[in-house]
Amino acid sequence: MVQHRWYHREIMKNSIAVLLGLVLLMAFPVSAATPFDGKLIALDAGHGNGETGAIGDCNGVTVVEAELNLAVRAELEKLLPEGTYYEVAQLGSRQDRVANAEAAGSSVLISIHHNGSTNTSADYTQSFVTQKNDKIFASYIHPSLVQALGLPDKGIKNDGYGMTVYGALPGVLTESYFVTDTDGACDFIDYQNGVTNTRVHKEAQAMYDGLYAYFSANVGGGGKGRR
Repeated sequence: MVQHRWYHREIMKNSIAVLLGLVLLMAFPVSAATPFDGKLIALDAGHGNGETGAIGDCNGVTVVEAELNLAVRAELEKLLPEGTYYEVAQLGSRQDRVANAEAAGSSVLISIHHNGSTNTSADYTQSFVTQKNDKIFASYIHPSLVQALGLPDKGIKNDGYGMTVYGALPGVLTESYFVTDTDGACDFIDYQNGVTNTRVHKEAQAMYDGLYAYFSANVGGGGKGRR
């Protein structure tokens, strides 16, 4: 009889322990792992610091590239997990900006730009790289932008002057579309007026999707990349 009671007490103790474990699990769920774990994405909003970049026009309203670059960065940050991105300081030189990104321990770098032309109907997607690991990184980001925006694809070009020239991070300089294109300029005005599903939103989502695919492929590493 004593052994029988001991047996039932042990069952009750085990049952209580299991229930307590379930309660704690529900109260403090374990976060699912994501490809962004342990990564830091340096986001450079091109120009700024007194530099406007290209200037567009929508029915007499001026659209400044530097402001558009900041807007895309802000939308991308809304999509990325907290703590996985770093805002590159808008310093005076590209080299200083890259150094700033590397000092933060970034894994990759996206320099966000939008093209300009005197032809207000010129519009296409193009990206720039310099080194081998830039090309690998861009092969995930650029096609995602092309698919999302549906503009002519001018490809990934070797760049001898942009931010990807400097440092050791896998990086890409994106020119997702032309701010001087009338549709592109007016799209940004729509975005500022609260319209959803604009080019700004699509561009940010495309960058997120490209980053997700890149890190999922385990080619991004953790911390600073090396060329």
